[in-house]
Amino acid sequence: MNQQAIPGDLLGPQPGTSALDELRERIRDLEGAGYVTVDWRYSGGWSARPTAEGRDAWTALETARSSVRARRRRMRDEYLVWVVDQEDAGASPTSDGFLATGATYLGISYTQEDLEQAGKWLYEGRFIRGPMASQRPDPLRPSPTAKGRWIVEEGRSVNEPANGETSGGSTVTNNFHGPANVAQNSHDVHQTINIGWQDQARELVDEVSRRLDDVESEQARTELAAAVAELRAEVEGQARPHAVRGIVTKLGLAITTAMAGELGSELTQHAFQLLGALPA
Repeated sequence: MNQQAIPGDLLGPQPGTSALDELRERIRDLEGAGYVTVDWRYSGGWSARPTAEGRDAWTALETARSSVRARRRRMRDEYLVWVVDQEDAGASPTSDGFLATGATYLGISYTQEDLEQAGKWLYEGRFIRGPMASQRPDPLRPSPTAKGRWIVEEGRSVNEPANGETSGGSTVTNNFHGPANVAQNSHDVHQTINIGWQDQARELVDEVSRRLDDVESEQARTELAAAVAELRAEVEGQARPHAVRGIVTKLGLAITTAMAGELGSELTQHAFQLLGALPA
């Protein structure tokens, strides 16, 4: 992580006006969240330095990015949405066309291996169908099954089994975290599967609350419980995005400290997804 950044470091020597304006707004958001301190200049330029909180947030983001399992879980939903959208548009796509869209997970591009494993999982779960090739585990020309289309049209996730039969004969839940534009240049292919940020915040509260007993340290458990209570009160009260941003940042860092391994990575990912969904 660089110790200081100026516009040219991020946009090159001759950025356009719109790119500068967009970057300036992103920097203001980071400053408001306490991630950077900024020297705003009369000329319109600026230089930014990360705070200790910003460095911790970056570390937590890198931890979330490194989880292969979390990345592929997220990709399954995005890939299925893309397959349905392609069929609705009358297209007959090849599976590799998904990577050509530039889809990312927390700013990191999906890999060919991610694509093949996600496609294999969706095929075996009967969410997609299509012709196979001996050298690939996933369909080469995927199309949605009735089950897969139902999941997308209902705005649900393929990853979360729950009670209740779907019209396609599967069991799913609607506990899905919407897209996040957390990192610079991070974006999703589509945002068909989505819920409001307040609902995402409530889900994060419920998830962390359910897992507090997994935290061995009493002090860490107490800090997490306090942050969860603070977030719940804000969401059910004034629901101010800037206040939620600060609380979720604190909560994400507490999760990273208190919960090791996949569990901590998954909850940190959800916290960053919520940060990305918050309005400016």
